[in-house]
Amino acid sequence: MVIHVIGTVNGQVNEGMRNVATHLAKEFEKENTVLYSGLKQIPQIVLNARRADVTMIFARANKLVYTLASIVTKMCRNTWIVLVQKPDSDFMARNNKHPLKCSYLSITEGDMKDVKVVSGCKKKLFSVGIKAEKFAPVSAEQRKMLKQKYGFDPSKPLVIHVGHCSKGRGLEDFAKIHTAQRMVVASGMFEDENVVRILNEAKVKIHKGYLENVEEVYQMADAYLFPTRSAEFVISIPLSVMEALSCGVPVIGYKSFENLNEITGSEGAITLVDNAEQLDKVLPEVIKKKSDHSLLEKTGSWCEVAQSVLRMVREENA
Repeated sequence: MVIHVIGTVNGQVNEGMRNVATHLAKEFEKENTVLYSGLKQIPQIVLNARRADVTMIFARANKLVYTLASIVTKMCRNTWIVLVQKPDSDFMARNNKHPLKCSYLSITEGDMKDVKVVSGCKKKLFSVGIKAEKFAPVSAEQRKMLKQKYGFDPSKPLVIHVGHCSKGRGLEDFAKIHTAQRMVVASGMFEDENVVRILNEAKVKIHKGYLENVEEVYQMADAYLFPTRSAEFVISIPLSVMEALSCGVPVIGYKSFENLNEITGSEGAITLVDNAEQLDKVLPEVIKKKSDHSLLEKTGSWCEVAQSVLRMVREENA
C-alpha cells in the first residue's frame, strides 16, 4: 500500500503531533511505501496524493488543514485527518457548512464527537503508543549518577516537565515549588519570553532544544509535574505523562485537565490538585510513590498501534 503522510516527520519527537506522526510513519515504512509532504508543500502534496492509496494528515485541524483536505480528497478518496486535539473553531465552522469527504482518526472520543462526516466516511478511535524499552525505570544507583550528570544534588528530590515553554501551558507554576529541585526540558518550539523569564528568575533549570536521551531526565526524576489546565494548549492524551509513568515517576496534574483521567496508571500514580499552592504540600507524599517498576498500565507499542491504524484505513480501500 502507498501511504501519503502530510505533516512534520523529521526524527525529532519533542512535540505531541510530531511524536505520533513520526512513530506511526516509521512503522508504516516496514511493510508499505510511505510518501512524505510538508504542510506547505502544495505541489508535492498534489503529486503524492495522486499516487497514494491513502493520505493521512497529521496536524491540528484548523483553517489550513481544512483547505488542504479539500484539495487532497479530490485526488485521494481515502483521506484521513488525524486528531490529537479538538479541531479549532475555524475548522469546525467550515466543516459544518461543507463537510469534508474524508475520515478521522482520533485519540479521544471527545475530540471527534462533534465533527460532521459525509456518508461513507468514518470516525475511528486509536490509541497512542509508547517505547516501553526506552522509557523504563532504572536503579537507585543509576538515578543518583544521572542527577550528578545533569548537575543536581542526588540527595534532594527533583521535579521535572518535558514540553514547550509556551504561553498557556502553566510552566510558571514551577516557580511556586520550593521543596524540590526543578527542571524543564523545553522543545525550543513556541517559546514564550515571559514564561522563560519567570522560570529563570525562580532558578528553574531549563534545557532548550531537542534532547536525544530525554528518557534519562525522566529516569532521574522523583516526580513529574504536568501543569497545563486546558486541552487547548496540548494534545488530549499527554505523551509526556505516559513516558514519566513508564519510567516509574509519579505525576502531579490539575483536576481541570480532565483527560488525565483517561491515562490508566497504578493506584495513586497520578495525583490531581486544584491549584499551584498545593504543590509543595503534596510533593512529599507523591515522591514516596517513585518506583523501580513502571507505573503505567500496559499500553501498546507503536508497532501495535500502527498495525491497528493500518487495519482501519485498509477497510476503506477494500
